[in-house]
Amino acid sequence: MLACKSLAHRVAHGDRRGVASPHVSHGLKHAKPRSRFMAPPLAAFTSDNPVRQTLSQVASNVYKVSAMFSQPEPGLTPLWAAVKRLDLSAVKAALNSGASPDERDATSGDTPLLMIARAGHYKYPPSEIPAALVRAGADLEARDKAGLTALQISLLSGWQNIAELLISSGASTAGVAEVKPRLTCPDCKRLVAKYNL
Repeated sequence: MLACKSLAHRVAHGDRRGVASPHVSHGLKHAKPRSRFMAPPLAAFTSDNPVRQTLSQVASNVYKVSAMFSQPEPGLTPLWAAVKRLDLSAVKAALNSGASPDERDATSGDTPLLMIARAGHYKYPPSEIPAALVRAGADLEARDKAGLTALQISLLSGWQNIAELLISSGASTAGVAEVKPRLTCPDCKRLVAKYNL
């Protein structure tokens, strides 16, 4: 079962399950007064929160710098090499040179969009490589080895921004009902409610 990646990721997305509250006594007889330790308002966890947007941009930049210094995997096609290097201009060049946006990875069998749905919007901001693939005609209904679409994978993985890009680009929402009971990310649950899926 796919879930939000880490405790920090879950907290950033509004899921406070498993997070020790500062007002809990942790075995002490007297807890601290609750009024001093109020949970942040729900607005702090929404996608349009400026602090959250800044942190998302920082995370994205860290991934890009890391990718620039990583060794390229041998045998990758130009499109897959560009996607894994997080190089938007190289992705566009590969697509303009005739690469199929639905090229399957030899190891996983995923298309770039399926892989991005797993990797997430911190590593792949929706307005960059995912949008370029969608504009190039990527198959939004392509399925992975388990039979899941990119929309289903992104929702199960907790990547609501990727899911919203797919929905707004015309991805079928028919499979959402199948994965809805397994969603753990609060933002993904809000997205599903927003679109009444």
